[in-house]
Order: sequence, then C-alpha cells, then structure tokens
Amino acid sequence: MRQKIFTLLLCATFSLGAFAQQPSGEIVKATTAPVIDGVVDEVWADANVYDIDKAYKTEAVTIGEIGETTWQALWTLEGFYILIKVADDVFYPNYAVTPAGNNWEYDKPEIYFDVNYVLVDGIGSGGNAGHYQIAPGFTDGKNDGTPITETNGVIYAFMVEEPTYIGEYFIPFSLLKDKDGVGIDLQGNIGFDVTVIDRDAPTPTRQRAVWANIGGINESYSNMDEAGIITFLGAEAGTDVETINLTGGTITENNGTLQIAAEVLPLDATNKSLNWKVENNTGRATISSTGVLSALMDGEVTVTASATDGSYVDASVTVTITGQLISLGEINIIKNPYFDEVTAGGTANLWGGWGGNKNAPMPQIVDGVAVCTPDTVMPDLAQWQYQYNQSNLTALPNVDYEFKFKAWAEADRIGAVDFEDIEANKHNRYGVSSDVESVGGRSEWEFNLTTEPTWFVFNVKFDQIVETTVQKVQFMFAQSTEYVYLDSIYLVSLEDIALISEYAAVTEITVTSAGDVTTISTDDGTLQMSAAVLPADALYTTVRWSVVNGTGKATIDAAGLLTAEKNGTVSVVATAKDDSGIKGMMEITLSGQVGVAQNSIKAVKVYPNPAVNELTVVLTANNAKVAIYNSVGKKMEEVIVNGTQHKFDVSRYAKGLYFVKANDTVVKFMK
Repeated sequence: MRQKIFTLLLCATFSLGAFAQQPSGEIVKATTAPVIDGVVDEVWADANVYDIDKAYKTEAVTIGEIGETTWQALWTLEGFYILIKVADDVFYPNYAVTPAGNNWEYDKPEIYFDVNYVLVDGIGSGGNAGHYQIAPGFTDGKNDGTPITETNGVIYAFMVEEPTYIGEYFIPFSLLKDKDGVGIDLQGNIGFDVTVIDRDAPTPTRQRAVWANIGGINESYSNMDEAGIITFLGAEAGTDVETINLTGGTITENNGTLQIAAEVLPLDATNKSLNWKVENNTGRATISSTGVLSALMDGEVTVTASATDGSYVDASVTVTITGQLISLGEINIIKNPYFDEVTAGGTANLWGGWGGNKNAPMPQIVDGVAVCTPDTVMPDLAQWQYQYNQSNLTALPNVDYEFKFKAWAEADRIGAVDFEDIEANKHNRYGVSSDVESVGGRSEWEFNLTTEPTWFVFNVKFDQIVETTVQKVQFMFAQSTEYVYLDSIYLVSLEDIALISEYAAVTEITVTSAGDVTTISTDDGTLQMSAAVLPADALYTTVRWSVVNGTGKATIDAAGLLTAEKNGTVSVVATAKDDSGIKGMMEITLSGQVGVAQNSIKAVKVYPNPAVNELTVVLTANNAKVAIYNSVGKKMEEVIVNGTQHKFDVSRYAKGLYFVKANDTVVKFMK
C-alpha cells in the first residue's frame, strides 16, 4: 500500500497559518462540449491539469503519487465540465458495507464553488448562500459511465476500473448564483476546491486529499475561505438583459398550477436565465425554478422574475388564486414527513444524518417508519453523536409554531431533538420554548421514550433567525443502545392550523374503461377512461388524469380520453382533486402503433436544420411548452409558446446535436 508523505506541506501550513497563498487555476473554453460518460474525450487535452496532492490536516490518503490524482475543467456558455481522475489503491464506496454507510465518509470526490463577490466570508456550502457542494456518491451498478441527471441540472458519470476511477461532471451556470441571486461572473474570480475522500476497508475513518483547502480553518463544506481561485480564459462581456415581460393568469382549481410565461429581451441577451420568487399577499403559493406556480391558499400572490446576469432587471405579475382547500400536509414545513419518499438504499429523501464516530448505520425506512439504530458503544458518546436531521427549513421569525412527532423505542430511554443553525452560527438554538422539556428555554427538548408509540407536542417561536441562518431540525439518539422509531413529523404555525379545511374527503377511486377493455390496438387509437369516486358525498367527485408511461407511451386529456402513441403498457392514474392524495390506477396495453417518430413529424417542425443563429419551431397546437436540450440532456432553455410558432436564438450554442421537445414530442436538429 503506497502512502504519500506530506511533511513539507504540513510544515508550510504551520508557518503560514490560515493566510497561506492559495492555488489558482485557469479554465479553458471548450471547442466542443465533452460527453458526460466517464470517458476522456479528445477535448480534455485542451484543459489544464491540476494535482489533488495536499493532505487535509494530518490525514494520509493512498491515491498514488503526485500527478496521478488530478482535476481538469472546461467551460462553455452553458456551464462547467469537470474531470477528476483518482489513482486509488482500494475502491471502497459507501455501498461496500451493509447497510450502506454515510456517503460522505467513503470513496468519492467533492467539488466546491464560491461565486460571491466577496469570497472571504467565513461560510461554507450550507444553505447555498453563494456556496455550493457537488458531491454525489457512487451507485452500485451505475459505475460504467452511466450519466445521472439530478433535479438541479447537474449531470455526472463515474467510470470505475477498480481500484482507480474517473468522475466526469457538468454543472450548469444557471445553478451557480451568488447570495443575492446573481449569476456567475465569467470575467471575475471564483472560489473553487476539490476534495477526494479515500477510505480503505480496514480503515475506520475517512482520509482526504485536496487541491486547496488543507484545513487551517475548516473543511470547505463549513468554510471556503481557504479555497483556491479559478478564472475563465476567453470570457468576454456579454449582452445584458434589458426587459422582462411576464404573462400571468388565475388558478381556480384546488392544488392547481400555472406556468408563468416570460419574454426576455433583447433576444441576443447572453444570459436569459431567471430567478423566480413568489410573495404571498392575501393568498399563498410556491413557485419552481422554471416559473411554475403551485397554489396553496386563496387570495392574491405576486410573482417576480429577476435576471441573473447582474443587470438587476426584474418584472412582476399578480395572480389570483381561488378554490383551495387547506390540509395539514400543505402547511407542514417539514418535507417528506411520513418517510414515504425512499431512496434505492432504503433511506428517506430530504433527510440526512451522521452515524457518529463509531459509524452507526443511517436510519432505514421500514413501512413508512424511520428506524434509528445507534451503535452498541454509543452510551459513552455525546448525545449528538447519532443524528437524524433535515436542513433548509423555511420557518418564519417570531411566529408561534407547533412541533409534533410520533416516536417510540424498543425499550425505555431518553431522546433529544433541537432546531439549530449550522456551524457558521455556532449551532445556535435559534428558537425559544416554554415547554418543561426544553433545555434552557431554547429550541431543544429532551423527552422520555417508551415502547408505546407516543405523540410529542412542543411549542416554539424562532426569535433568533438572522440572514445567514440555515434552519435545521435534528433528532439525537446516542447515549443508549435502544433503537428509536420516528413517524409523522410536523412543524406548523398555530395561525395556519386554524385555517385547515373540514370537508368530506375522497377515500377510494376505481378506474375503468369504456367497454371494460384493457387494450388499444389501432394506430393513434383512443379509449375513454372513467373514475368512480367514494364516498358519494365527497366534496370533489371529479379527478385529475395522468399517464405513467411504462414500456408504452400515451397521453390523456382532462376528460379522461386516452390516446396511444407507442406500443407497450401504460398506467392510467386518476388522482383526487382534494388533499386526500387518493389515487386509482389501471394498466392499458397498446399495440399497432407506428411509433413516436411519425407522430413527432405531425406535431412539430423545426427549420433551418442545421441552424446557425435562429431556429424556428412550428407547432400544431397553441400554448405548448417547448424546450431545447443538448446532447447530454441539459435543458438549454424553455418557453411557453403563445401561438403555434416560436424563434429560438441559438447563436450562442456550441456546435453539436440538440433536441427540441414540445410537450411529449421530440425532434433533432444540428447546430
């Protein structure tokens, strides 16, 4: 086993301290975008190579000699492309243990960005206040270059040839915004770092190598002040946004949505991406990163779209919402409170934690219950050495909240939970509570668990929320060997609780088809679907129709008319329009279809092809959603076409293959 010696580095660290000269890198503009597949394309020969050869503090990794573990980067107008090569001697990802270990303690790279105007600000990647961590772990069975796309637009692929591996990433510039929501300045300096976590099977803890941050202050996740600096070669001043025109509307259906259409001018503006926010006036709603407004409460809301190019141009539109029911789930600040959204590894989406210094397994979800399993030696450790938490909560300051959850244990024991800030604010308990179970009158409680499932109800008012607060709820179950079970977690304001609607909810939906047939056998054939809703006196007896495409493909309209597109099976789903979440489903088999290609020709046309500066899209239906994707699946832009024709400015696109998607139709064009 080869082990690098970092004696000279450590000596330099002690002599220079936290003000040591940080490394710098220059990022070359790509002549063509690399394909994200873990394969080193020819274009990577144009990129500068930087060594990941420094130890984090006194840790000692085994990832080859200097020059064997490296990072490279390229840029296009769309974003970053990063290539990381790791000369590991033992490949040991988190799924090498059962159950899977904490991802951040096992082999994988971590990438960090600081895109704020002032780089030295004492904070890390938590809360995305201009600081970002890109650190997906390995997935068993997908380490052969399979590209994986995350919801934030990041695309990555790992190519593992044990024990060495390559990580290749695309990070869209639209993701990287400073703490004020302004996009990345390609003519400025960017804080950047790469950490490679190295864990060998016999080793009880992780070891880390870095490009820049050796830990004089803290790791980059907590503090990026010691990150390196990168600049973009060939970056030029672009054309600023001058005007944004928004088209709104109304929402009249419970849980209805509305796509806010935005026209960004001039057409040749370099960066047309927008920040979306909604201001709740008399009504309440949420808005997605693409401008889709989702209604929650009746009244008016104001939607604002802001340019991210530093021009500070924005526009607003008022939307009126009616017809909303209010349920406990809609006003709950805790996400995935019932643990019904589960990862392939058996953990809950949006929940994280730490197994402590003894590496106890992360909570697993069994029948909608989080099973927390402290290690057998954990009674000797601090209470916080076994954590289960959710970050980035959105509670409001100085509002009375009810915090409620159900919990029990395999034997009587003590549990603890708190609302605390991240390390930048020294784990401050940022709420006040009058409960007898609270610790020091702050937002931390100790409670007695028994073998009986019990509801625990606490009150809290968050009186110390500041601009940099990253809100987190954290359950702590060390200091005992007894398993703990968690279910149904709520954080709801008392004012909102009083607004909950009382109505006859849907309890059952049965989906049927005309003539009780289960097949469509003619090209573009249709089948009328129906839904029976119980009880008969339910407030809403109509449903929302949707299709889950399996091996086949179909569409369905608001009246339940199913139209076949591709041979195979699909699932027709009818969802209650109230807040019950009740669904009914029926599987339909499709045959005799000529395929999507023919339908695509009928549904959308594009010209010229190849395109140079402009691409015209012609549709057969009004108000279609049209998007352009590049060859690696990154969405370039998306619009709602108010008519049957739209011109895209593609002059800034790199040469290559692209796809136009109009609703469910896809056609190709070349640039």
